[in-house]
Amino acid sequence: MIKRKSKSGQSILEYTLLLGVVIAIIVTILLGVSGQGGMRQTIGDAYNKTGEALNETATNLTGGLFQ
Repeated sequence: MIKRKSKSGQSILEYTLLLGVVIAIIVTILLGVSGQGGMRQTIGDAYNKTGEALNETATNLTGGLFQ
């Protein structure tokens, strides 16, 4: 008789639970449960500063080019 080792169902469940925990940790960090904004605030600030810098650069280039 051939023994069948069938652990694939258990492995899939373990990976699913582990993935769920990792996703929960990432969401917690991004949403900033601490009340201070956390990474969400930091990313938002960086995004806004980048937009302002690009806008200022485009304005300066356009003004300098056509004056």
